[in-house]
Amino acid sequence: TRPAPEPEPQSSSSTIYTGSIYVDSRPRGARVTIDGKPVGVTPLRVSDVRIGTHVVRLELPDHRLWSSTTRVTAGQEQRVTGSLERIQ
Repeated sequence: TRPAPEPEPQSSSSTIYTGSIYVDSRPRGARVTIDGKPVGVTPLRVSDVRIGTHVVRLELPDHRLWSSTTRVTAGQEQRVTGSLERIQ
């Protein structure tokens, strides 16, 4: 008989390299893009966002564009809330 194989060493998949962003807006229902990629409509939780700085943009018809940067840290949730100003 052959000896049992050695257990595999823990891979880097056990290390967390992502976090999440919770995006909300006033008024709600704004289109959300992160780093130029459309991700949905507020209120919205985006998970598996890689760590680092990201640009969050909110767009709503008849309102000014809103943009901000946020820093995602491993295993944490960042909250981003934008107040969208109505265009007169």
